[in-house]
Amino acid sequence: MTNVAQATQTVATEYNGWSNRETWIANLWLNNDEYSYDVLCKALRIDGEVIDQADWVEQHLRWQLDGEIDEACLWQDLLRCAFERINWVEVIEKNTD
Repeated sequence: MTNVAQATQTVATEYNGWSNRETWIANLWLNNDEYSYDVLCKALRIDGEVIDQADWVEQHLRWQLDGEIDEACLWQDLLRCAFERINWVEVIEKNTD
């Protein structure tokens, strides 16, 4: 018999060397789409700590997400949930020369 707490526990899993699939996908798009790559490059040029760069790219893309789906709906909730799982510091660190 399985303990309910064990059965419902969220497990963080790595994906392709990244902390999770959402972070991997975000990095993939940031490096393979012209507009997104420009956003990443601007973040990397910010003079400051990695956390400042990560916060900037997260806020910029959150603003874009809010503009894409402006009404409350299933898709907005699912996208926001996935967006919140992205490790923005990891994205910045792995893209720093």
